[in-house]
Amino acid sequence: MSTVVSVEYAHIYTNQHISDEHRLSLSVLGDVVKQNSADGKQTSLVVMVDDYSFPDPTFDYEKFTTWLDHQGFKPDLVFRESQLIPVCDQVLGLINNAKLRQQLTDYIKAKKYPCSLFIAAWYLLRLGKLKSPLYPEVLRADQLYNILPESFKPFEDKGLEIIGATLYHDSLESIKYKFVAGRLIA
Repeated sequence: MSTVVSVEYAHIYTNQHISDEHRLSLSVLGDVVKQNSADGKQTSLVVMVDDYSFPDPTFDYEKFTTWLDHQGFKPDLVFRESQLIPVCDQVLGLINNAKLRQQLTDYIKAKKYPCSLFIAAWYLLRLGKLKSPLYPEVLRADQLYNILPESFKPFEDKGLEIIGATLYHDSLESIKYKFVAGRLIA
């Protein structure tokens, strides 16, 4: 059986419009898909829509996925960040570093779920380490490849730190990135 690589691309916030950042993501994606094919790897395509950080109920999911499809990269799954909250709670229970777990718990109580916890949950879900009825088992991957704006890197590093503090710390070697020029909306 061949290796399955889950590729995240075109990450978008619901208060955002399609931009050069998303177009660049697709350019990188084309190269990744070709390389995976040349290496005999299967690719699944996933898109994260952040409807939690900057919620905008007017975001047109159909328009966005139609645009992706017309670019030749129809996602196998579009997932909403808010759908990860139960998985985030699972991750919190897995963290073996008491100080880190307490910091995250305090942050959630004072503000809301942090990006880093969503990242850890999203990656462990895609790798099949955690389960959600909203994430199809058939999309479980052996490796992850994430095409994200370079401004996400600090949050990604913190998400990887959280994974490293769980019994799934060995999953870190299965997570790869391509950071592209982009800005963070915050």
